[in-house]
Amino acid sequence: MVTLPARLRLGPTALLVLSFAACMGLRWQLTVAQLAQATACTRDCLVWGAIAYDAGVLGVLLALVGLARASPPWLRWLLTVCAVAVLWLYAVDMAVYDLFSFRLRIADLLKYAGDFSSNATVALPYLARGRGVLLVALTLLTSVFLVYAAKRALTSKQRKRALVYLSALPILWVFRYLPQGAEYVHQDGYQDYLSSNLQSGTDAPFSAALRTRLQNAPAPAQTCTPSARKARPVILLVVESLSLHHSQKFAGLKDYTPALDRIASEYSYLESFYANGFTTDGGLIALLTGHVPFPQVNRYQSTNTFAGYDKAQQDFFAALARQQVPALYFTSADLNFLGTRGWLKNLGFSYIEGPEHPAYAGLPRGSFDDPGDAALYRRLLQWLDRERPAGPFFAVVQTITTHPPFTIPGSTQHGEEAALRYADAALGEFVAQLQARHFFDDGLLFITGDHRSMTLLDAQEKARLGPAAPARVPAVVVSAEHRGQPPVAGQWQQADAIPSFLATMGLSSCTSAFQGRFLEQPVQARFIFHPLGTQRGQVLVKIKDQESPFFARLAGDDTAWITAPSDTQDAQAALQEINRQRALLPDLEANAARELLRFHQWIP
Repeated sequence: MVTLPARLRLGPTALLVLSFAACMGLRWQLTVAQLAQATACTRDCLVWGAIAYDAGVLGVLLALVGLARASPPWLRWLLTVCAVAVLWLYAVDMAVYDLFSFRLRIADLLKYAGDFSSNATVALPYLARGRGVLLVALTLLTSVFLVYAAKRALTSKQRKRALVYLSALPILWVFRYLPQGAEYVHQDGYQDYLSSNLQSGTDAPFSAALRTRLQNAPAPAQTCTPSARKARPVILLVVESLSLHHSQKFAGLKDYTPALDRIASEYSYLESFYANGFTTDGGLIALLTGHVPFPQVNRYQSTNTFAGYDKAQQDFFAALARQQVPALYFTSADLNFLGTRGWLKNLGFSYIEGPEHPAYAGLPRGSFDDPGDAALYRRLLQWLDRERPAGPFFAVVQTITTHPPFTIPGSTQHGEEAALRYADAALGEFVAQLQARHFFDDGLLFITGDHRSMTLLDAQEKARLGPAAPARVPAVVVSAEHRGQPPVAGQWQQADAIPSFLATMGLSSCTSAFQGRFLEQPVQARFIFHPLGTQRGQVLVKIKDQESPFFARLAGDDTAWITAPSDTQDAQAALQEINRQRALLPDLEANAARELLRFHQWIP
């Protein structure tokens, strides 16, 4: 029998590190695959952050091993069980993310773990697949090395040396704070499960006393202005994921949107435009209600996406109805998703149409039952030609083809560039058809994105657009009076759309320090808010005439500045309004996991 020299033998701790490193490699591969599917990136998805975060989990395991080796037998076993639990929860989290693209929440595990029959219908088929088998094998192997390393009998002197293992935790934990080179809106995809289960500042509630005081605080003072313009038809075109980095004109980075760039040059655009949210629902909330989509408690663990945002500012839809101006909604996306149809109806839309309309019968479909942007535009032109009521109207057109994973219905092409070029060509043809119909003789088209694309934000984009890059989207204004005009100077936001549309449709509109107006008589808001997607507990705050944005951290009563403006009045006013608006929102039930399981029919 051949025996290795002592210096070549690996001890149980070294074997533990190597086997867990293999688990880290498996999760890194899974994270890359998931992000590649979500973003359709063709290069490395730059998720080395997964390795950096998992190094901290390894540090926790080594610290528990060190404590176990230095402890009396009764405590050693308790610490060993804790270490094994940390390891297996890591594995379960990986399996949950592989199955659902959703991270393990300990509260959900405790809630659903007892339903063995339902869990078995999900777990057993997964464990029979290649990645499931590999995950179980690596976890079992790591568990053996972990138990062996933690239970070794040592002398008193060796037990003291074991405490050196504790130093692994701070050393390995610090890796997560190293620069990652890119940001991604679904940051929890590469975080370790320990970090993702820590309470976010968004879920820290206000104390009862502060919440009552904030709810009773007066709203910001408004300045209201009548409009001399005659009522006109307005179309708000919300292009899914349309971003500055797609445009050569707006960012100089890519050239995916030549038609949009040409339209912006022929007519006009907003010099600097901010999305108030980082998701489609956030963009729609800001554009259609004038509210910033601040997260309330459990916002990111709930499917009640629109709760608290069921009434538009300045009674927008009621004001249209009083003037007998119909509000209509056209989209190629499934309106049952997140209860969007019900929310739109409650807002006051008199007509709501999705991809179920007969005009799309027989067409190939993409994500969210999408028949494609081109089909959506053809349907709207059909409506204009055959069904449009006499007089002014307000119509929202929401596209979906450029949503990840960037699937073009009926095409073998896919990916971000292909989808954007397809959508841009369809947009260019749509505008040309509106011109041919003389729509712009009295009508106005406002084109913007719902949010920056949910793709990696790399160093080049940040260098070109600055720290506000995650919040910036294009905004183009097309009308007879905007033809050949320079850009509308200043900083603007989606929440400014309500007063802008009221003004351009001949109705009175109001502005404040937190809501501006970019049409008719432009007035800039002093403050613009953007809850960040990459750092869910933070809010980007852009202040008028300040070059760089500031950042605030949400934490209930302890909400505070990370980087604060030097003007104390601005600092106080901004934090007060963030807290006031959040205090007016209802706390939500963390029901996302339950609803996901119901969707898959794994629970009743």
